Amino acid sequence: MRTWAVAGMALLLSMALATPALAGPEVAVTVDDLPTHGAMPPGTTRRAIADQMIHALRRHAVPGVYGFMNGGQLQHEPELEAIVRAWRQAGFVLGNHTYSHLDLTRVAAVDYVADIERNEAVLKRFSRTETSRYFRYPYLHEGNTEDKRTTVREWLAARAYTIAPVTVSLEDEGWAAAYARCVGMGDTLTIARLKRRFVDTSIRRMAAFDELSQRLFKRSIKHILLVHMGAFDAMVLDDLLAAHRAAGARFIRLSEAVQDPAYRIAAQAAVDDGATFLVHIARDKGVPLPAALTDSSDELARLCR
Repeated sequence: MRTWAVAGMALLLSMALATPALAGPEVAVTVDDLPTHGAMPPGTTRRAIADQMIHALRRHAVPGVYGFMNGGQLQHEPELEAIVRAWRQAGFVLGNHTYSHLDLTRVAAVDYVADIERNEAVLKRFSRTETSRYFRYPYLHEGNTEDKRTTVREWLAARAYTIAPVTVSLEDEGWAAAYARCVGMGDTLTIARLKRRFVDTSIRRMAAFDELSQRLFKRSIKHILLVHMGAFDAMVLDDLLAAHRAAGARFIRLSEAVQDPAYRIAAQAAVDDGATFLVHIARDKGVPLPAALTDSSDELARLCR
């Protein structure tokens, strides 16, 4: 069985290597945690945050953006339904992100798939069934045991779901927390610096993930970028998209990105630390990560304290 698995991975890798590289990275943009995510700084509203993100995505003509939705938010705050309707009216689509944003590491597989199924009923209120057959794991946690991983993957396959992986994570959580603190203090100078630094860091991380793609597949695969429906992401998104386009990125649909043969390879190790697809595959193959993906700093935690 182990020999078959190794041979199968080798075959998939050879298929992934077959596609020639393009001039610049192709990137599908996806948004997690609709209708809301994270702290809301003073002076704004959830709807204003969503409108700002929608405007930036449309301004840069990002096609077919999937917003991965947690329908349970509407149970507690029905007024958030207006955000989901605005998202759909803008021409964007919805994917399943579980009803309650469950962490598969912390719950049984049977409860997890029940939560996915519960979210389907909410999604059907806003979109056709076929447009909602993309699923993303909350926290990018795919299960901390082989049994959980296999059970959920098989259930998703049986329900005709396509798993939406992530290759490019900007690790925006720490930045968002710093931004909320700075807004609360009215520190506009630090906010401006924070914005510039984040955009610069995102370009370096994109380049590093693309370098990792080259190490693994000898080409630039079709990337999938993750951002969140939160105040910080909304504030930086316009500049972020402009910077990535200026750096040579071409925005594509998620449906196009997931056709890349690289995504037929499933990560083998049951390690649930929220790593991206490329990082998981690099670990399986023993390929070192670029320095830009291993550097860490606690500077953000000290800002606006």
